[in-house]
Amino acid sequence: MPLTQTQLVNAVAERAELTRAEARRALAALDEVLLAEIGNAQKVRIGGLVQLTPRVKPATKKRQGRNPATGEEITIAAKPASVEPSRPPARQGEGRASIGAEGTAASRRMS
Repeated sequence: MPLTQTQLVNAVAERAELTRAEARRALAALDEVLLAEIGNAQKVRIGGLVQLTPRVKPATKKRQGRNPATGEEITIAAKPASVEPSRPPARQGEGRASIGAEGTAASRRMS
């Protein structure tokens, strides 16, 4: 079962000996920093747990295409450039917890 935002705030507040309001503000600030860095196409590493690497998609121009069902000529709209986070799978090693192993497509296939 995934950790909810409220559960995360409560856990951070308890472990860091902060009030829930302070923990909520700290997590909000972390969100802002992460989004700003990824938006600037910068890598972000969060402890030894995960590294977020932005994937920059260049803009595409308007172009001609073909509807595969009818064979009709169509115009494919231009798309703006974008940056989105790309997260490689978490490495498992000594002292690392297995994160997200349950409920994934791979674990369902193995069952």
